[in-house]
Amino acid sequence: MGPVETVKMTDRVAVPLSKKINPLWWLQGPNGWDVPSMNNGEPYLPDVTNVWLRRFYWFICRNPLMNFVGFVVGVEDKNYSVTGSSPVLRTTGRDCEPQQLGWRWAITMLPFSPTACMATVLLTLAAWFLSAWMWWPALCVALRMLGPLPYISYWGPLWRSSRYVEFYLGWRPASGGFGLKFVVPQKP
Repeated sequence: MGPVETVKMTDRVAVPLSKKINPLWWLQGPNGWDVPSMNNGEPYLPDVTNVWLRRFYWFICRNPLMNFVGFVVGVEDKNYSVTGSSPVLRTTGRDCEPQQLGWRWAITMLPFSPTACMATVLLTLAAWFLSAWMWWPALCVALRMLGPLPYISYWGPLWRSSRYVEFYLGWRPASGGFGLKFVVPQKP
């Protein structure tokens, strides 16, 4: 286990509740329906010129429910502190300079808010009684409001293989959005 680092995120702008409860808003990104031309430092689908097809790939195939995982389940609009493997704001060891093989972790903590606690209790009860499929998002929102938000990632060799794997699960330290990723890249 390497050194531990703590960073405070203080530049966040709150998203109004009226947006957070709108299911259509959950589907789009924080900048509306704009699809970036660059993704992770590389051109994103440079050969696809049809705007609707680019939106389909970006919002449905690659980033479903973008605002939902970022602002409803995630904490992208909240100030928080995050403690974890240094450098803590890197998503995986693949993003570090130089790359760091192995497991990384982080814990995100939000400031205590009595209003958030009451809203969490009400949302959880409403979801529990209204619909069976709503319990998982309600549980994520409750955890988001009341406790530490965990994050783990791995970048390294796939077990008994020469291939590498990139994996993460939880609330990403730099953005605060909830995410899950599992890829076996062509080259490390």
